[in-house]
Amino acid sequence: MAKDKLSLSVDIDDVKPASPAPQKDGGRKKKPAKKEGPNVWQRIAKFIREIISELKKVDWPPFKRSKNNPGVFANLGIVLVVVFVFMVIITAFDAGLGALLRLLTNIN
Repeated sequence: MAKDKLSLSVDIDDVKPASPAPQKDGGRKKKPAKKEGPNVWQRIAKFIREIISELKKVDWPPFKRSKNNPGVFANLGIVLVVVFVFMVIITAFDAGLGALLRLLTNIN
């Protein structure tokens, strides 16, 4: 019987690269450098400019009454009345629940 000869040839594609040598800083990766961008005040100024630009695009209602529009002040009055009504309802509900809680916790 003939013995198979072992081949010592190695393909380059089969070889794994050697692991890198240990670094002096314990192998920790360095943080990437911060990107230099606009400073805080420039970003705030840009934000305010964008707000003004968007407010210019809004179709504002006329302040005076017209046939089709009750006017800004009439709409403002309606909003304030609705807010006040809900404030009264929520305050009453909160006071009632607070009184109920005091009754439940003061049981002798």
